[in-house]
Amino acid sequence: MRIAVIGAGIAGLTAAWLLEEEHDVTVYEATGRPGGNIRTVGVPTGQGTTIPIDLGAQMLSPTAYPHHTALRRALDITDADTTEVSLTTTLLHTGRDKPVLVTPHAPTDTKTDRTPVTGPAWDTLGAFLAAASQLESEDGPHTTTVADLAASLSLPEPLLKDTVLAWCASFVDCTLDQAARMPARAAAAWATRTPPEQAGTAPTWHVLTDGLTTVIHRLARALQGRILYNTAIRHISLTTGQPAVHGADGTTTPYDAVVLALPAPQAARLLHGCPELGEPAAALADFTYVPTTVALHHDPVHMPCDRTHWSAVCTTSDGHWAEMTAWLGAVGSTDIFKSWITHRTPPRDIIASAHFSQLLPTVPGHHAARTLRTRQGRHGVYYTGSYMHDADSQEGAVQSALDAVTALGASGTRRAALGQ
Repeated sequence: MRIAVIGAGIAGLTAAWLLEEEHDVTVYEATGRPGGNIRTVGVPTGQGTTIPIDLGAQMLSPTAYPHHTALRRALDITDADTTEVSLTTTLLHTGRDKPVLVTPHAPTDTKTDRTPVTGPAWDTLGAFLAAASQLESEDGPHTTTVADLAASLSLPEPLLKDTVLAWCASFVDCTLDQAARMPARAAAAWATRTPPEQAGTAPTWHVLTDGLTTVIHRLARALQGRILYNTAIRHISLTTGQPAVHGADGTTTPYDAVVLALPAPQAARLLHGCPELGEPAAALADFTYVPTTVALHHDPVHMPCDRTHWSAVCTTSDGHWAEMTAWLGAVGSTDIFKSWITHRTPPRDIIASAHFSQLLPTVPGHHAARTLRTRQGRHGVYYTGSYMHDADSQEGAVQSALDAVTALGASGTRRAALGQ
């Protein structure tokens, strides 16, 4: 079959890579580079060299990302290419000197003089995550919101806002009110699907030592000659029941199938004007995104004043919104940080920054994804992207690509390598 894949992010490249063993695939990318929200930049060490740091997507779960792990293995990226991160957490509130919470990590706290701060805040967050974990294990409804679950636990309002809502909001860079309306399973997925190995320790996550663009570059290299960069698509139409791709340059190209691998709002715009695709277009329009700005910097402006309270992730809330700073350790002789600064004062010495649109988990979005899954392949149009799964992640993007190519009947060795 002749198949068009629109979008060269991780979902689009994975879908194209899986399909091109058996089909004639063309990938359309509106920009001059692949990767979407994956952006690795070289940070100077001060010694004439640079090290790669991911400005966009970065963290990988060693246990909850089976399809992304299988993809990396197929691309000859192994555990030796990853670095472990103990995901400790500090919660701060603007105007308060003492942290609300500093989670413990027994293996290193005594060696580094790091000082946990627990008490009622730790108990409150722990109670919520335990309930969310039970909801997950029982495959409970995705329509149960963070607010619903918190209400069932009778969590005190001040602690709920300072801990649970701030923690949930920080992963999306949204307001606490928006966090309260998130589906609880999606909001808590970072913790419930990658729990600590033992009590009193932080969960372990991985980053690719050379950055996530390693995956992107290997996929793009395998698809060499099939990716059309700087080639924007205006809309999709149906001709004699089959999809046609209309380029911004005025060209029209018919295909047997089209795989949409774009953020939901962009995908929705491509379907507008085609009555037969009105229902999936409406579903795509039901997803919510929030604008975010992320910066790499050396200035520890958004970290606790007391270094013994530093964690791998430090979240600050003012009672309305919450944003995180990731402490990435030392590069050369200075520390480096990655901060979401949509609402906060920018650091003084920004190394690199970028604007993103971050998917916000919502109940309407959950229903929209379910609708799109039932419309997969109708009129030859397929849908991929992390929005097709409940938690926005690299795993969700790869899983969505696998779902789409499975619906297309892919059965090559690459498809087999990624499993079910």
